[in-house]
Amino acid sequence: MIRRTALFASALLTLSAPCAFGCSGDGEVILIGGENVKGEDIDRDPLALLPRGVVMLGYLDAQTMFQTGLGPDIGRLVANLLPLGPESNFVPARDVVKLYGGMYAMQGADFCVIAQGNFDTEAIGKAADARAVTAFGLPLVKSRYADRDMYTAGNVGFVVLTSHTALSGNETGMRRALDRLRFGKLERSVPSWMIDLTSTKGAAFAVAGDLTSQPGIAEAAGQLPFVSGLRNIRILGNFQPPGVNFVGALTYADAASAQNGASSLQNVRQLTQFMSLLSSLGFGGSVPPMQVAQNGNDVAFTLPLDDRFVRLLLGRVVDLTRPGAFAPPH
Repeated sequence: MIRRTALFASALLTLSAPCAFGCSGDGEVILIGGENVKGEDIDRDPLALLPRGVVMLGYLDAQTMFQTGLGPDIGRLVANLLPLGPESNFVPARDVVKLYGGMYAMQGADFCVIAQGNFDTEAIGKAADARAVTAFGLPLVKSRYADRDMYTAGNVGFVVLTSHTALSGNETGMRRALDRLRFGKLERSVPSWMIDLTSTKGAAFAVAGDLTSQPGIAEAAGQLPFVSGLRNIRILGNFQPPGVNFVGALTYADAASAQNGASSLQNVRQLTQFMSLLSSLGFGGSVPPMQVAQNGNDVAFTLPLDDRFVRLLLGRVVDLTRPGAFAPPH
């Protein structure tokens, strides 16, 4: 078992290069840094839109997840990010293929999401202009920023960039992404190791985190011991028996911290007490043992669970992205 876990860790640390998003571009032209750029260039490399300084990068293969029992949860997440009705010729389960999201600490907890798929830009524009109130009861406000129409509801909004790429997030996150188009070049600022993780074949979702710039993380160590000394996080997941399979690699400041982290991770009850997740779902003693292996500063783990755990995690993400959850910056 431990040998298999070590192989997972090795795979995580030698990931393949990112793959391109296959879109036609439809001849669209986007103004970036004062120069005309083909829309297909944005479609091909959506992660170039994300601002620098990302703390946590997430990826969802929405097309795959819509076909699982988590489909309704993904639908609610997309509805938060793109509050559009059928008059927009927009159906999340049909039109959204991938989601890339970045968490930041710009003016508090900020986020920016890139949605890829198929968007009827004309229908969405007309519907958004005509819709005064969203399904959440909040007004949908249209404004101009960086020469683009931006629609917000409760400080969460969206901008349709091309017929295959849309930008969403809280207002600060969206503005920083649009600033990249207004003043800069279409080039990546997200660390390559994070991007590589989101490109892993067969992964339905991925999370990569860089905690080195977040001193507040250390404060959580007393409640969650495996966080002490933690620097980088890599987590992948797929939907194969028994349900949802997690595989991850944690990088620590030193081998001693990694050893402590490995010992803490083997105590699943300790982890669930902090997150209040598994125990509240009634897993109790039926939680499969987490397989953990340490190699120097790195700790690898695998954990198979049924999809109730992911449903609860997604529920929290849905709550965080709901319009009105983010207060306007001061």
